[in-house]
Amino acid sequence: MRNPLRIPHRRLVAACHHSRTVAGVVWTLREGSPNHFQGPVLMIGYRSTHPVREPGLGDVVELPDGSGPWRVVDWKMANRTASPRNVLVVESVGD
Repeated sequence: MRNPLRIPHRRLVAACHHSRTVAGVVWTLREGSPNHFQGPVLMIGYRSTHPVREPGLGDVVELPDGSGPWRVVDWKMANRTASPRNVLVVESVGD
């Protein structure tokens, strides 16, 4: 395969291009309120749909199953990006 533009790591670029998400943190979503990290689990293994930005306070997210919208009201991260202890606490956004 030729690389006429001399792009370094062209195979990595192609792999990223075909990826559905490239955000790095894997989240457990729990329903609750600020400072309440033990609410019901809505999803394990959520990844941001934004290619480079993780959800933050006040952001609205929808789950892959179509449920939502959910507003992020709190979060905490463990020391690994793929830890089940990375938690986004969300509340339902009313109609």
